[in-house]
Amino acid sequence: MGKLILVRHGETELNAKGVYFGILDPPLNKVGVSQAEKSRIRLSELSYDKIWTSDLKRASETANIINHKEYEIEHSSKLRELNFGIFEGYKYEELKVKYPNELKRCEEEWETYNYENGESVNDLQNRAVNFIEENIDFEKTTVVVTHWGIINVILSYYFSKGLESYWKFSVENGGIVVIEFLNGFPILKGLNVGG
Repeated sequence: MGKLILVRHGETELNAKGVYFGILDPPLNKVGVSQAEKSRIRLSELSYDKIWTSDLKRASETANIINHKEYEIEHSSKLRELNFGIFEGYKYEELKVKYPNELKRCEEEWETYNYENGESVNDLQNRAVNFIEENIDFEKTTVVVTHWGIINVILSYYFSKGLESYWKFSVENGGIVVIEFLNGFPILKGLNVGG
């Protein structure tokens, strides 16, 4: 019986400013470092066999802080946040002015809307689930440090149909999600632990 432990990276200045960003690559801010340190304390109560992280700074820095077993950390671009394309770096109010038509389509067709120069949430889920199924041994415990979008598409995949519950989970910066696999069957054991 293994576990998949998903950890959301700590806060960055772009999180604090409330802008759309996925592939932009800011480091953790002071709050984010503190959140990661708290996650390390929570994670110290859990044993794990391997640790993966998104290759973006905010996730990699979080992984380095929480890795209390000091294992070699595996990095993957497949664990990156959703690529928001032309929306990257803008606040919602700015997008209403700059890209009103695209924003309307994004809201109406959120599952399949392909952000210009980016990807869709459906694409994100396919990327995330393929990564999990190709790289995670469900008989062992693996930590994956990643982003809100990745965590929510994984939760939605395992606990509902497709993207049905994508918006129904709230994982804070530094939050920990624990999924236990019993004979391949996923059981949600913890949501937003420490976040």
